[in-house]
Amino acid sequence: MTEPQSISTAPDTGAGGLSIALHIGAPFTDEEQLTWSLRRDTARLLKDGVLVRRPGTYIKELTELKGRAAKDDITESECAAFLDGVLRDADVSRLILSMPSILGVPAWMLNGGRLYKNAGANTAALRAVFPDHACEFFLGMCNPATLVPTGFSAQSQKDWYGFSGDTDLMDLCWSDVVADILTANPGCGVTVWCNEETPVFWPQVLGHVTGMGAAYRFEGETDILRKAMTEEGTKRLEAYLAERPQLSDQQRDQVRELFLSYFHSEDVVEEEIDLPGWSQGFVDVMTERYFNDVELIRQMPGVTVIG
Repeated sequence: MTEPQSISTAPDTGAGGLSIALHIGAPFTDEEQLTWSLRRDTARLLKDGVLVRRPGTYIKELTELKGRAAKDDITESECAAFLDGVLRDADVSRLILSMPSILGVPAWMLNGGRLYKNAGANTAALRAVFPDHACEFFLGMCNPATLVPTGFSAQSQKDWYGFSGDTDLMDLCWSDVVADILTANPGCGVTVWCNEETPVFWPQVLGHVTGMGAAYRFEGETDILRKAMTEEGTKRLEAYLAERPQLSDQQRDQVRELFLSYFHSEDVVEEEIDLPGWSQGFVDVMTERYFNDVELIRQMPGVTVIG
């Protein structure tokens, strides 16, 4: 197992001395868990200059401002007032905000024959709410072979043929989404990870989003593992890691992977996909293309790939 390859460098925090980490999903990944895992360390992170607010305290106003920014109908004073309201006089160097729905609603995720065609425009509007501060985007990707059926099941507006249209499902690429975000947001770094790997790499995700690094021991580092492992396995893993603080980050990743293989929960079952034209071979090919696409993303300037 190799450590995550970091291609980009940390951005300048800008004139305001504050960097803003914008978590943008993707939908149907562990998007809500990110905030709640970090919230377990709220006080400690705040002392280290990192602020994590509950989405319910800002999401409605942020959504409104983002919508107005898309129409160029927003002033810098309104942006500053929103940010002041979120910070509430907190003296921090990093703010973490989460808007997992920004890529698009399920019914339109394949609109135009591409995956999240409006990702660039939508993220640019979100970034425009913070004109005086450096922003980074954080995105959890997942295999289109599971994303597409989940997205279809999550909506009721369209039947399968209306949902998929004339999309070439074999040509769905996260690299297109990432490229759109980079092009629409010059100067903003993008960090991505595969949702399938989060049980093992979750501490690294938390470390990148906060800017604290994976060596920062997060209370929520096993939150994702708990969903995939037996209770006994989770307890034994936590005890094993607690007794070996000298382990490197890479060694801790390897330990988590080993425990997951031994104590995988039988309650976690794979859902059967029942869609027209889909077969196991079809899914296998989509999965292979997904892996290849991730390797392509790994080579993109301005992108950090975890895992």
